[in-house]
This record gives sequence, structure tokens and C-alpha cells, in this order.
Amino acid sequence: MPYPNATRRLALGIGVAGLVLGVGAAVVLQRGSSTPAPTPSVQRLDLPGAPVGSGGTAPVGSGGSAPATPERASRSATPGSAGAALRLFLDANAKGDFASSYRLLDEAGRDRWKSVASWTDAQADRSPVTGVKVGGERPGRSGTVEVTADMTHPAGIDPFDGLTPGRTVEVWRASREGGAWRIAAGPVSVRPVLPSDRTAPDTVQAWVERLTRCDDPGAAALQAVPDLVGPADLAQAPCRERGTWKAAGARAFEDDADLQPYVAAFGSDVQT
Repeated sequence: MPYPNATRRLALGIGVAGLVLGVGAAVVLQRGSSTPAPTPSVQRLDLPGAPVGSGGTAPVGSGGSAPATPERASRSATPGSAGAALRLFLDANAKGDFASSYRLLDEAGRDRWKSVASWTDAQADRSPVTGVKVGGERPGRSGTVEVTADMTHPAGIDPFDGLTPGRTVEVWRASREGGAWRIAAGPVSVRPVLPSDRTAPDTVQAWVERLTRCDDPGAAALQAVPDLVGPADLAQAPCRERGTWKAAGARAFEDDADLQPYVAAFGSDVQT
């Protein structure tokens, strides 16, 4: 090791390595050094990102639009249960077939969005869906039925949408109207499913060991996005200096940390 008698704590804010895990933790890497840490800044390490898996949910395929009238929908294929109706609704939305999802809207939804066009416009800010798995049903209020759905999304984080987890568990409400099941326009609740913080150090350890071997493609396979946040030379240091590097435990961003690079990259909610 070039610097055996002192310890430098390199706080790599996990805008990338933590994103692999779906958490916004900070991980401390320790190695021997007496060189002061450089001033943080938003930098880029041009490595390819890694794809996100579906988490076991059924993938959403392609399909054409169906007529947008509730009358024709009822004549052609009326879902036999609240869960079946929700599956059709979510599949249609995931494929961008908003005409089909519109005809499954409940009365309150059709009162708010008077046409397929207005309903389509309202979907622009919703997270894309790559897989849907509809689960159990339970009685809701006023005779409705609440249905649980396991959803997968393209995971990411940015200043505009914040964190988009790769998987969510959502509860949707269905009701009987005119002899058919209809779905409320939005979920009752959305719970992100994130890996445990306890697994973060193992992934970061594997990542930094690949960097120590100057294996940039191997390290990139553990990243969710190519852009690392913070001083660029920290990610380059393991390859340049070699030695032994150890990932400490995951922790939240500290109040006295220099968060400016992370706020600039991911928005003001980065600490949460």
C-alpha cells in the first residue's frame, strides 16, 4: 500500500452503487492514505449501465387498442372478477392502450376525464410498467373490492421524478357498476419494495474490487446508471493505487455532509 500509516475515509454517495440496490445510502470505503479528499463535484464515469430484472412479474407484451365505449366493452369481454378487471386495466396502461383502460374506469374516473384524449394526457407522468402480477382481493369500503398488484418498473433516480423503484406493491380499488367491474383511476396505496440496507456493503465491496482490478466493464455491471456523483478520481483511485479496499456499513447521508453534488444531480429529496 502506498500510504500504510493513515486512513482516508472516502464517502461515495450512492447515487449509483446505492441505486443498484434501490436505496439512497452512503457507503464509506476505507484504505490507507494521507492525501486529502478532493472537493466533491458532479462528474461522469462513462461506463454502461446494467439492466433491471422483472422480479418475477409477468412481462407486458404489445397489443392494439380496443374501442373506447363501455357498451362495446361490456358486450365483447366483461371481466369476471375484480382481479381480472384490474389485470386488463394495468396491462392496457402498460402497453399504452389508454382507450382500453379508459373503458374500464369507474364512474368517478370517467366524470373527471371526459374523453380518452384527456385520460391519455393524464398518464404522461406515471412511471412506466414492465410487468404486472395481480394478487389477492379483500373487501373495501362501500361495497368495493381492493386488489393487490405487484408491479415492476425501469428503476432510476433523477431530479424530476425522484426515485423510481424497480418494484412496487400497489393496492387498487374496484367496484361493480352496471353489472361490470370498474377500476378507480389511481391506486389506494403504493409501497416501494427495496432490498435491505444490510446487503449494500457486499455489492459495493464487489464493485470496488472490480475497480481495483481495473475491470471497468465488470464494475459497470453492478451499476444502475453510468453517471457517478462525486469526485471522479475517487472511482478511479482503486485501479490507480491498488491496495486493499473495504466497504463499511450503509448509512444515511449525514446533515453535515457536503450534499451539493447529490442535490444537484437528484434533487432536494436526496436525503430521503
